[in-house]
Amino acid sequence: MTWVLVIAFIIGLLCAARLPILIFTLFVLAVIIVWATTAIVLDNSISDALTWAFLVAVALEAGCVAMNGIFYLLYVRRRVNGREQSSLGANSKYSGE
Repeated sequence: MTWVLVIAFIIGLLCAARLPILIFTLFVLAVIIVWATTAIVLDNSISDALTWAFLVAVALEAGCVAMNGIFYLLYVRRRVNGREQSSLGANSKYSGE
């Protein structure tokens, strides 16, 4: 079952790159409902079904958070580090004089 969590993490990464967060949340909710229902129909205990549904949801969300962190590092931090800082002696028309 570890592979299920790894695959869910990768799916979370891929979905976060293209889906808005609301649509992704609805996708995760649908996955939880289908996973729990299928597990209960296959005669797993309710606690096992809900536990695995929760773990799959956490893996999906962790993938989404990881991709958003990667986007932050690529787009926001790179832009901040690449921006030149103005010197303190620069004259500004808003200098307050």
